[in-house]
Amino acid sequence: MSGRNKEFNEGTALADAAEVFWVKGYESASTEDLLQAMGINKGSMYNAFGNKRELFLQVFDDFAKRSGADIKANFDKHKNPLDAVKEMFRDVARPTDPMAHKKGCFLIKILSEMSGMDEELAAVARQKLLDVEAIYLTYMKKAVKEGYLKGNIPPETLAKYLVNMWNGLNISRRIYGRKDLEKMVELNLEIFKGA
Repeated sequence: MSGRNKEFNEGTALADAAEVFWVKGYESASTEDLLQAMGINKGSMYNAFGNKRELFLQVFDDFAKRSGADIKANFDKHKNPLDAVKEMFRDVARPTDPMAHKKGCFLIKILSEMSGMDEELAAVARQKLLDVEAIYLTYMKKAVKEGYLKGNIPPETLAKYLVNMWNGLNISRRIYGRKDLEKMVELNLEIFKGA
C-alpha cells in the first residue's frame, strides 16, 4: 500500500509558517498556530517538515535564500552598485507593505530572539547575515573596480557597514515614521560620497 499523497503545497505551507514565525517569533509560535496557518494536520506537518524546530530551520533557510536572491537581483539590475544600495535602503523607509514595515527584518528578529536563548539557532541567523555581507562585499568590490567608489574605505568595511545599517534601520522602522527614516537613510548614505 502506498503512502497518502500530499494534499498541500509545501512552498505555500513554508510561506504560511514563515508569516507565523515572523509575527510571533520562534518561541511564541505554537504548533497549533503553525498548523492553522498552514492549513494542515499534525501528521502532515511532521511527515513533510519534521517538528517545529525542523520546520523553522526550513522556513529560515528558504527565507534567507529568497532574500539573498532578491538582493543580488537588485544589484544586477543596476550598472552602478551604489544605485542598488540607495534603492534598497530608501525602500526600507518607503515600504509598499505597511504590515511588513512594522514587522521589521525576519533575520534580525530571529537573531535578536535567539541570542542567549538558543545558540544553535542564533548561529544559523548569524551565518545568514554573514551571507548577506558576502553579497554586499562582492558588489562593493565591483564598485571599486569599476570606479564608482574611490577605495578610500575598504570594501570589507563597507560591506559590514551595510549590514549594520540594514540592522539599525530595520529596528528603527518599528519606532520612527517615514520622514525620520528617510532622513536617517540619507545621512547613512553620505558615507559613500568619500568612499
